[in-house]
Amino acid sequence: MSETFDRIPRGTHDILPEDEKYWSFVDDILKKHCLAMGLNQITTPVIDFKSLFIRSVGTQSDIVKKEIYSVQRLDTKTEDTKDKEERDELVLRPEVTAQVARAYIQHGMQTWPQPVRLFYLRQPNFRYERPQAGRYRQHFQFGVESFGSDDPLTDAQLILLLWQVFQDIKLSDNIIFDINTIGCKKCRPDVKKQIVKYYKAHEEQLCDDCRERLKKNPLRVLDCKNPKCQEITLEAPQIIDSICPECQTHFRQILEILDELEIPYNLNPQLVRGLDYYTRTVFEAREETDEKRQSSLVGGGRYDDLVEELGGTPTPAVGFSFGYERIIEKLKEKEIEVPELLGPEVLLVQLGDKAKIKSLPLVAKLNRLGFRTTVIPGKESLRSQLRMADRLGCEIALIIGQREAFDNTIIFRKMKEGVQETIDIERIEKFLIKYFKR
Repeated sequence: MSETFDRIPRGTHDILPEDEKYWSFVDDILKKHCLAMGLNQITTPVIDFKSLFIRSVGTQSDIVKKEIYSVQRLDTKTEDTKDKEERDELVLRPEVTAQVARAYIQHGMQTWPQPVRLFYLRQPNFRYERPQAGRYRQHFQFGVESFGSDDPLTDAQLILLLWQVFQDIKLSDNIIFDINTIGCKKCRPDVKKQIVKYYKAHEEQLCDDCRERLKKNPLRVLDCKNPKCQEITLEAPQIIDSICPECQTHFRQILEILDELEIPYNLNPQLVRGLDYYTRTVFEAREETDEKRQSSLVGGGRYDDLVEELGGTPTPAVGFSFGYERIIEKLKEKEIEVPELLGPEVLLVQLGDKAKIKSLPLVAKLNRLGFRTTVIPGKESLRSQLRMADRLGCEIALIIGQREAFDNTIIFRKMKEGVQETIDIERIEKFLIKYFKR
């Protein structure tokens, strides 16, 4: 029975040509701000060892328990033992931070001038979850990771970077940062003790997931979206009351810097992150009207113990990430105008076999000279090629017919004015320079 391939797997999506301008717009702004701040770009593999993510995000996280995709070869008959062992442990990447921390260790970045500040663009991640608005099983992520500094200024600087990005993409009007601190490994035991003590008195009213979390990862109970659990959480002890003086000072200094920057934030005592590696600062960005935090745009925080947990030397670190899809949906929802992508400005029209032979070398030459030039194969008539020049937004059409090919001339046509003249082909560069004022 024949199959038709007219759909893609659930939870994935194609980025069509008409949408690429949004992705490129966001990419360009992100890269501009990251490079201006002195960050360096890094790209990590799409597949990695499952043990890396178990070690970093935690065995009780939803990612490890429910969402990881394993990687296997279809034909395993000819594999040797080493390949088989690696295959059994490989997964599609569910998140990037653990990989960047691994790269920091593996490539000896601890010997580089500190802090080491890295960013990544449009990295695909894979998680098995229920697809919904802005949430996909394959989604693309941007993120920043900074290693080697525990200065509160580092935390605030990353929030500033995000704020400047939101301003540049025209989404800052309704953005607010939820922020909290969850303490360090020195004071976290006492924090957990207070949380468990409170929720144990309400255990019967908690959802099944939260009763399980209370045993293995009690801070996650604070973040439950179940309405009954949220109601109980309103009276829960605030983490900041149980953290050590060093963590309190660190958090207070971050808030003081944000006040100076006039970046809008909300102290959210219930905010925790879903991954085990977070310490101290945690933050999210959302629209101010999204009070229930159903569609946070950005998430991040400190993970001062992660590098050591993965086998490196103790290294303070902080970072954040966001998914492109949700940001781009907001751009469309708010009808934010983004620049069109730069297409060709010159179309070379070729008529006849001799002209076809000459066309591509001339296109290559003009592109080397900096003029965005193309040719359309398969269009035989002058009219159809000029129509394509209009559709592509080309300002100039250069026409070579049989006569021009033999005479070594070319017709220089201004598309808007509809006027043209025949010139010597050696003079084409001067004409283009004059027309485009370059």
